[in-house]
Amino acid sequence: MDESPTAERTVVTLDGPAGAGKSSTAREVARRLGYRYLDSGALYRALTWALAEEGVPEETWPELDGEALDALGVSVSPGAETLELDHRGRTLDSELRTPEVTARVSSVARLPAVRRWLLRHQRALGRHGRLVADGRDMGTVVFPDAGTKVFLQADLAERARRRLREQGVESPRREETAREAERLAARDRTDMTRETAPLKPAHDAVLLDTTELDFDEQVEAVVALARKVDPEAGRR
Repeated sequence: MDESPTAERTVVTLDGPAGAGKSSTAREVARRLGYRYLDSGALYRALTWALAEEGVPEETWPELDGEALDALGVSVSPGAETLELDHRGRTLDSELRTPEVTARVSSVARLPAVRRWLLRHQRALGRHGRLVADGRDMGTVVFPDAGTKVFLQADLAERARRRLREQGVESPRREETAREAERLAARDRTDMTRETAPLKPAHDAVLLDTTELDFDEQVEAVVALARKVDPEAGRR
């Protein structure tokens, strides 16, 4: 009898607030398991960037529908290790991490039409399984049948320090950390109170506090959970 898990069961989801270590952890977990990595934040950022690049007035964004989003010219395709994002033949990479995109992406993510558009593309990418996806509603909405669901969390001050280090601030001063913590707290409130797919753990998610864990420890914790579903992952 074939005991191998179904494709859906080999999807791994990592949800949690900004600065909890989702993206870096998910990318490394995917590498160790031999899975593909789905960066959901990059999808939201690609649409945010395209809206500005196409000159769509920001005050009209709430009125957009799926047809209008398709017309932006953003395409998503699975690469060997991660997804590939393209805008009218131009590969998107560093453009997605500009301060302008960062300042607007949360507003774009709240739009129901945007979430429906992304849901369609995300599920298509995950249809064949062996995928690690990070975001804020991966386990609750996008992949409710995923075999491994993890909700990462960490102390707010630690999350602020991590986010500043990502931005190149190696030794953040106390006031810098406090300001970044305020920004993250505001982002948390927005994400947790939005009407569409608010940030919360899936009912069957494992809660993993990474405040006192180093990077390798939190990666190995997720890998161990995934191998309970797919014991041969990364060992083939």
